[in-house]
Amino acid sequence: MGDPNIRRREFPGGLRVFTEPLEEATSVSLGVWIRAGSRDERDEVAGITHLMEHMLFKGTPRMDALGIAQAFESIGAQENAATGEEYTVLYARFLPEHLERALDIMSDMVLHPTLADLEREREVIVEEIRMYEDRPDQMADEHLSSLIFHGDPLGRPIIGYVETVRGVDRERLRRFHAATYTAPNVFVVGAGRLDPGRFEALVEERLGKLPAGEPFVRAAHPRDPESRFLFKPKETEQYHVSLGSRGLPAGSEDRFAMAALNNVLGGGMSSRLFQEVREKRGLAYAVYSYHQGYSDAGALKIYVGSTTSNVEEAVRVIADQLERLREEPVSEEELERTKQQLKSSTLLALESTAARMNRIGRGVITGTELLAPEEMARRIEAVTAEDILRLAREHLNLQNMYLSAIGPKELDLGRYLEKAEL
Repeated sequence: MGDPNIRRREFPGGLRVFTEPLEEATSVSLGVWIRAGSRDERDEVAGITHLMEHMLFKGTPRMDALGIAQAFESIGAQENAATGEEYTVLYARFLPEHLERALDIMSDMVLHPTLADLEREREVIVEEIRMYEDRPDQMADEHLSSLIFHGDPLGRPIIGYVETVRGVDRERLRRFHAATYTAPNVFVVGAGRLDPGRFEALVEERLGKLPAGEPFVRAAHPRDPESRFLFKPKETEQYHVSLGSRGLPAGSEDRFAMAALNNVLGGGMSSRLFQEVREKRGLAYAVYSYHQGYSDAGALKIYVGSTTSNVEEAVRVIADQLERLREEPVSEEELERTKQQLKSSTLLALESTAARMNRIGRGVITGTELLAPEEMARRIEAVTAEDILRLAREHLNLQNMYLSAIGPKELDLGRYLEKAEL
């Protein structure tokens, strides 16, 4: 059952507008979404989508970079942008009376980037890549993605690589913008205190003449890597380990059961991993799990950071907890606590207009049905212990899991994922 408060309109050419009016809101959150992400890039230009996102802020024929910043500040807007595996989004939050001006600024940025200071911005991104390389927890996650989605663009870092980013010149970036920022690939989302009819008219006036184009065709085809285990040496104080498996698409009918499984496993302070690894044994400060859902694929991931002397025991305990989840149903008490946590975190987030806007945008990108809050609560309540057990057996089989590690010396952590299948 779709959310009746969310209105959708499509204009000739393919431009779409989504609105969620909220009378009680004191702000408007506006997002201009482009259906283009890192998974849509060719290997030789990995990172071009993220580079294009940066260049949106570098100027238009009407405003230079400082002018854009001042334009947002003149209306008190909180603005930013983001690039994911499947999208680029330019977004802002502001008071309702500034809607028209905010849309003016953002439309100009999306339609008419001058690509000024490209050489300088490329080096800014190179520095960003270097910054991530200094974060072993981030790198362990990226290495795990490269195993789970081996041979597929989903396994590449969103930000790209130094050599591919430096290889993008102005002409290539201009062609990328012309082919990507097209009517079928762009949609606009407004959530908060706004009038849907007026909002749609404003969007059509400013973005209705976007050029025609073809959406990217997406289909994940990961291959099995030569090894399920990857170690990268680095002189670190902690040993950083990420392990996981392929998960569910964002729109799967099992998405609420997967959220419950993740919550039981490592989603909070009462989760099994937090209690067993940190609280009972003191083996790590950080240990958690999370699920990433895309339009046609997903990944279930676990992270632990521990000292070299404790990391093997930490991974062993994690493996034991994965086996336990596959062997026995969760108790009624644990299931009920998990449902209440999920309902609260899901529904309380919707008090924010930014969260509402993001929910719509990500739902459209991934093809996930946009449910009314009451229906989301009902779906969470419908999750059973048998659902969690079934998903655990499908996705937590140690023999099908991958592990990446970063630390000062190589340890045989893979042996903890070699236990016999149920």
